[in-house]
Amino acid sequence: MSGGLTSQALADAADRLHEVFSSPDSETCAHSLTRLLSDIGIHPVVDVAADGTLRAAWCLEDTDQALAGAAGIDLREHLADHGFARIGICTGARCADVYIDQSPGGRRRFCSVTCQNRTRVAAFRSRKAAASGRAPDRGDRVRTDREGT
Repeated sequence: MSGGLTSQALADAADRLHEVFSSPDSETCAHSLTRLLSDIGIHPVVDVAADGTLRAAWCLEDTDQALAGAAGIDLREHLADHGFARIGICTGARCADVYIDQSPGGRRRFCSVTCQNRTRVAAFRSRKAAASGRAPDRGDRVRTDREGT
């Protein structure tokens, strides 16, 4: 492994996977994921375990692509089991993170509870400002405990 798990490798893997999550429809999603797996050079193999039994496995030509390959294979399995409607991009105003919806109702829209809360607080403040006749707050930024205490 020449490059290892560097910041650049993480960013590259995230960028490649983001294309899959941001697909507008299932066909585009399937093509994007298939292209990602093909570009990485990952392919199925049959491996022999220590006890002589055969098992299904994946082979990766470039080990620097291991993170994107593992994520792509897991995403492929998830999409096959749960469908395209269960992945997406966070709907938070200032967020571009992705999510995999594992909620019972299948209606997830945010990457995290933090983004969901920021959006709800911003909506509440906007409604409150509109009711009082003043200008709404700028943006949806909410101060956290880690910021300027």
